[in-house]
Amino acid sequence: MSALKPIEAKAVKGTVEFISEKENRRHFETQLAQDYHQEERTRLQLLLELLSTLNVEQLLEIFFHHLQEHMACDSLGYFNEELGSSIELGDRRQARHRAEYSLVIGKENLGKIHFHRAKPFSERELQRIEVLLSNLMLPLRNAIHYQQAMKAATKDPLTGLDNRRSFEESLQREVCRARREEQPLGLMVVDVDWFKRINDEIGHLAGDQVLAEVGATLRDSVRRSDMVFRYAGDEFVLLLPHISEEGIKTLKTRLEKRISELRCHYHQQVIRVSVSIGTAILHGQEMDGQQLFEAADLDMLEHKERHHRENPFRTQRAG
Repeated sequence: MSALKPIEAKAVKGTVEFISEKENRRHFETQLAQDYHQEERTRLQLLLELLSTLNVEQLLEIFFHHLQEHMACDSLGYFNEELGSSIELGDRRQARHRAEYSLVIGKENLGKIHFHRAKPFSERELQRIEVLLSNLMLPLRNAIHYQQAMKAATKDPLTGLDNRRSFEESLQREVCRARREEQPLGLMVVDVDWFKRINDEIGHLAGDQVLAEVGATLRDSVRRSDMVFRYAGDEFVLLLPHISEEGIKTLKTRLEKRISELRCHYHQQVIRVSVSIGTAILHGQEMDGQQLFEAADLDMLEHKERHHRENPFRTQRAG
């Protein structure tokens, strides 16, 4: 029987101990097993953290923090066109190198994610990123589905505007922000004149068309920071952060003019549209959100009474 071939040596208490090929293999396999179990524990820990939230941005923050524990990475970017989401974490100003991945499960596109840093990513680091991304996919899909469901629950299907539920949540948030920043908050209530007669005399589908066109006109006529909601029936509400008394008067005049120029064609009828608009502005602590809305609603009702006297209901034949 031949002797085992010595592979390597190590110092133990001042003497030299030879390690056989068999012992070396056992040590190597033990180390691999330990590394594997450590990797699995790390992946499990990441997965549990990712499953703790259904907020897409929080999810990506958890992932980015975990990634930075394993390699240098200056920034993470995520883009999802369907959700209208564009999220940037970290600072990419000094980052010259980029790694980008499309995130797909089956036929479902979850968006694109990219990583930036000053020096190139090694092949091993790219493999590491891909392993970690495999843990991100299912939690990200869950968060996207949840966000889509919540978005659907706060959208008016006819106009595509946010609905009353969304308005009530936004009103409280914007009132708190206006007080904290000591900035004015405007609120506008817009009511379609003669809407009941449009429904009764021309048809409910004609009424739907009028609402859709009025909603689109409102949305296209305000600043990006302004918020437009379909409140109920023929009533819309606008939240207008950081607006002055003069600014809200100017906006009111512009909206009345643009909507008065609308001509809604329904079969052989052309419907001329007008609206009654009420406004109110929150300054400081004098009103809460409900009082702000009631002030604008009361102002709208006063204008509506005058509008009905001055602007009788009119339609005309198309042609």
